[in-house]
Amino acid sequence: MSVVDVSFEVRCEELPRDYGYALFRALADELDWLEDEATAGVHPLHGCTASGGALLLGPRARLLLRLAEERAGEALALAGRRLELGSGLQIGAGRVRELMPYATVYSHFVSTGAEDEAEFLGQAAAELREAGLPERMISGKAHAAGTPEGELRGYSLLLHGLTPTQSLAVQARGLGRGRKLGCGIFVPHKSVVAVGAAE
Repeated sequence: MSVVDVSFEVRCEELPRDYGYALFRALADELDWLEDEATAGVHPLHGCTASGGALLLGPRARLLLRLAEERAGEALALAGRRLELGSGLQIGAGRVRELMPYATVYSHFVSTGAEDEAEFLGQAAAELREAGLPERMISGKAHAAGTPEGELRGYSLLLHGLTPTQSLAVQARGLGRGRKLGCGIFVPHKSVVAVGAAE
């Protein structure tokens, strides 16, 4: 199954800092298949934090959904919708982007259910091993996100030394739990070039 990112322009003055669950629910209200789609993920939004804790989105901010390619056309119907989230999230034009095979990929927030970093790394390694992927990784900053079932905890995670096939596989499947809340979704690490680009 081919997996892609669907990218939308967005306009929003501010969002609550812990917006992940509310964003997923608002998107699921628009896309009735999103909640049950096992491979679907919602990338974290990027912005800057205001003094009061709100997230401020700049003009270059994008809403990104990672989806099975056959769902991309349905997702593009979000263009023009307004989500009742924060000050109101207006969704603009969308486009489909293929995943790129980078040797190093990064996830802002991976949650395996562990709170201790050593336990987290052990669980992440076991999941990678089970998927036939290398266990070369570096953990970073701790993160937390609220859900109705309780708080998700985890760490940022960088995976390196991937072949093109391994890179696309980990980007397509993700790692850990909370994929629809922005967790476990890997993107190319900005300091490296695409695998094979210099060959």
